[in-house]
Amino acid sequence: MRKLLVLVLLVLAGCSSNGQAAAVPQPKIDFTVAARKVTAKPFLYCDLKVEDCRRDNAAMIKLSVPPNTPVRVTVPKEVADTPWSVVIQYTTVAGEQKAPVTVATFAPGKETTYEALPPEPGAQLQTVEVKQAGGVLVQGDNGPEPVTRAAWSLQVTA
Repeated sequence: MRKLLVLVLLVLAGCSSNGQAAAVPQPKIDFTVAARKVTAKPFLYCDLKVEDCRRDNAAMIKLSVPPNTPVRVTVPKEVADTPWSVVIQYTTVAGEQKAPVTVATFAPGKETTYEALPPEPGAQLQTVEVKQAGGVLVQGDNGPEPVTRAAWSLQVTA
C-alpha cells in the first residue's frame, strides 16, 4: 500500500494544468460487463517521461456490476504495446473494504484483454483501473518500478 501511495504521489506531483500531454490523442479503454460495454478516456494522462500530466476526474466512468460478475478490460494497441496493469478494489461478502490490489501485469505486446474479478467468492468489485507504465522508474520495495503514465477507471455502482 505504501508503495502504491508513493507512486500516486510522484505522478500527481508531476501533473500540470496545461502542456503537451493534452495535445496527444489519448487512448480509450473498453470495460464490458455481460453485454454492456462502456468506453473510458484516461482520468490521468502524462507524456512518456511523466513530466507533463493532465487529470480529469470526470473521465472516471460508472457501471453497475453484480457480485461474482467479471469486468472484461480491453486496451488498444498503443496501450498493449507498453507495460500495463489492472488494479481492483472490492468489498468482501462480510462488507470489509479491501485495499487496491494489482491483479494482472502485462509485458509489452502480450495481451489486449483481461477479465477482472475479486479473488473471493461473492465479493463485490468497487473499482477496476487500468494503468499504463511510463518511461520513468522509481525505487520501490522490490527494486525499480515504473511510474504510471496513464490511468483509466471504472467505478462500480449499486
